[in-house]
Amino acid sequence: MTSTRMLLVTVLTALLPAYGCQVISASITSPSDSISGTGHAIGGSSEAVSMSSGSDPDSDKPSYERDLREYTASFVRSGGQTADYKPGVTRIAASHGISNWEADSKTPGSIGAGLAAADLSEAQTRTFCSDQAFSADLTDKVVSAWKSAQ
Repeated sequence: MTSTRMLLVTVLTALLPAYGCQVISASITSPSDSISGTGHAIGGSSEAVSMSSGSDPDSDKPSYERDLREYTASFVRSGGQTADYKPGVTRIAASHGISNWEADSKTPGSIGAGLAAADLSEAQTRTFCSDQAFSADLTDKVVSAWKSAQ
């Protein structure tokens, strides 16, 4: 081997581990970055929550409704742990600029539609709301939305 080739092999051998670690590190962190940390909010499901952006605070409402509906249906279908649901909703709401999801007018309809999509009965819907310790008002709104989605 010529001295130039030997030098090239030596340099590449020295740089490859450092470069390889950077590539591995980037591939590990990039997926969570691309979904802004909400992937783990699904509570065991592998579905990613889609997000959109806009300068108008209400422009994100349709995607919030869709994301919450899909999350709720997926959560129920996957048999998610009761304690994991509210933190997931909180992360979804926050990703759409909503700080108090329990007071947001779009929340009950989205949850009710998600429970209907997961084929829950009215009794199961009420039990879900009870398990989540929803207020009586929120429960009534979720059940009403569930009925509308049937």
